[in-house]
Amino acid sequence: MLSFLYIKKKLMGALLDSRKMNFNEIEGLYVDEGDFIRSNLLQLSQAATLLDVSLGYIIKQIGDYPSDIKDRVKICRAGTQFERLKVVNSEPTYLYRHVMKTSADKNLMVLRTSPMFTSSEQATLNEGHLVKEIVYILSGVVGVLWRNGTGERRNEILSAGDSIYIDSWVSHSFYSLEADSQILAVDYL
Repeated sequence: MLSFLYIKKKLMGALLDSRKMNFNEIEGLYVDEGDFIRSNLLQLSQAATLLDVSLGYIIKQIGDYPSDIKDRVKICRAGTQFERLKVVNSEPTYLYRHVMKTSADKNLMVLRTSPMFTSSEQATLNEGHLVKEIVYILSGVVGVLWRNGTGERRNEILSAGDSIYIDSWVSHSFYSLEADSQILAVDYL
């Protein structure tokens, strides 16, 4: 007999969002029960594989655990954070490198990202996400695409030192116009 876990949908949504994913990408691994989702350990383990995280990490994110803050700060050393290459339709789209994630504020994530698209024609818009986003161009020249309030596709070119704010649920995408362009994205609720 399988035991089920009941997980607050808001917490699982935040976890998925922190990986630039949504519930569609773990379809079949849970049952929607309103404010909660129901999942068993095998299904959560399969979700962990899709998210490229450990099962323990998922459990920590969906649970109510003590803060990882020590002496009122958290320090993250270079090379110790999560890194993930996002692939869509067999094509690499973004290389995400976590700069800061803390259990003290599960709704905050800072990423150093390299867009892998090289043109506006190649870049595909995401579906948008719950979190708001501030993006700062660290290096190079980056294009940003988005859909405005009337659904019109917009395009702007940003250079090192420029920044952009993206509201919740705005479909958007970034692409590099110079090799090794990088952005710093601060995602928060």
